Amino acid sequence: MVSQHTPPGSRADPHRLQLYASRTKLILILLGSIAFVVLGVWLGYYDISRRLELWQIVLGSYIGIPFFGACGLFAGYRLVRRRPALELDSIGMTDAASAVGAGRLRWEEVDHAVLYKYSGQTMLGIVPKDLDAVLLRQSAFRRFVMRSNLALGCPPINIPQSGLSMNLAELAELLRTRHGVRLTEGS
Repeated sequence: MVSQHTPPGSRADPHRLQLYASRTKLILILLGSIAFVVLGVWLGYYDISRRLELWQIVLGSYIGIPFFGACGLFAGYRLVRRRPALELDSIGMTDAASAVGAGRLRWEEVDHAVLYKYSGQTMLGIVPKDLDAVLLRQSAFRRFVMRSNLALGCPPINIPQSGLSMNLAELAELLRTRHGVRLTEGS
């Protein structure tokens, strides 16, 4: 009798879980981004801009339009191209929950996870055992974001509730029970 072996991390892995972004949240992000881009264009319009301070024009137009334009493009891309925001399997996790997701992390690379709130948004922070090793695999922009997170007192890798359809408290408990990830108290 031949036994069937399922390689860890394969599509047939019984521990494999794929979490997708909520379509409703993505649509709301897209609509909000469009509204803020329109507001930025309106603030930069000549007749309006004469009544505003320079910093208001810079913030609303020159920073707001590219930032919210990028947010809208990302949300639109995620609506059209349905890929998992987060994938878990017996080997590790693949984080694509945001535009600066950390990518693939093996379970043995994860030191702990922490559930916390930042500016009113629930986040699941992931702290690797060897941050430098994880940073080496990231693009320059992702390294910058991860270091900025640390400077703000947050974990380097963050999964936002807005990026997933599953409740983050349930996800944290799943990481603990199924994959042995240590949970610590958040703020």
